[in-house]
Amino acid sequence: MIIFSAFDSMNWNRRSLLRMAWAIVLFMCLLSACTHHSRKPSSSSRIPLPAETVESQTSSVEQQLLATVKNAEGLGPGNPLLLSSLYSLATYYGDHKEYDKAAAQYERALQLKEEANGPNHPDVAAILQRYARLLQEAKRLSEATNLLLRADAILAHSSSPSPHK
Repeated sequence: MIIFSAFDSMNWNRRSLLRMAWAIVLFMCLLSACTHHSRKPSSSSRIPLPAETVESQTSSVEQQLLATVKNAEGLGPGNPLLLSSLYSLATYYGDHKEYDKAAAQYERALQLKEEANGPNHPDVAAILQRYARLLQEAKRLSEATNLLLRADAILAHSSSPSPHK
């Protein structure tokens, strides 16, 4: 309870909340990976896992990520944990070559970011770049190119000097 009251008294901006959410998600992923690797037998005594065990572990990770997204949705569309959770789920799907599912998560993240910051915000460009990398991996090159062109235009516009100085 003391920890929560300390957080309540701090002045958090959106960017620091997003960074904290990313750090928590990455920490949990690393912790999960370390725990998983520490349970593996040594290479000399490695016994192949049955396919159903691997599938259940994969399904378990996916279910945890989906639950995190669902919980974050309850915090509101502007909550940085929701975007972080969508990125994690999209990365998971991309790593498992489930490109359509990954693309759907990037679409959701893109829509939320555009609603929160407008279509020409640099954070929108960052999502477009990540989404484009996924599409490149999925061999959907023309779509990836369109997203990269849009991201480049946003970044060029945001880095150009203001005419009203």
